[in-house]
Amino acid sequence: MQHEIKKITSIVNELVTLLLQNGAEDIDVNIKKIGKKTDISIIQHCCDFSESFIDKMRYNLNTQRQCEVEGYYWQLVGEDEDCDELHLVGAMIDEVEVEMINGDLKIHIIRKK
Repeated sequence: MQHEIKKITSIVNELVTLLLQNGAEDIDVNIKKIGKKTDISIIQHCCDFSESFIDKMRYNLNTQRQCEVEGYYWQLVGEDEDCDELHLVGAMIDEVEVEMINGDLKIHIIRKK
């Protein structure tokens, strides 16, 4: 259970860090644990990221979950300040939606146990 909590916080930490490093000033984070899944919603209000930046984020997060990668490398998420590890985050999640709605960037993640 302890590792699961740390994995969830690593996912949130990596995404919020990426947004803040790229100029975000108003971010909402919501985490809901529902049975055997965790539902994470991150909203960056008044987002002005380029479409190519958002597409790159969407591409890196839409990696198929890889339990074997997660088992060995989840602790590396957030360790490298010079580059993002969205591909590692993508390997730790089951579903993701990244979309712009009315000027807000919305990231919705589902992680199953």
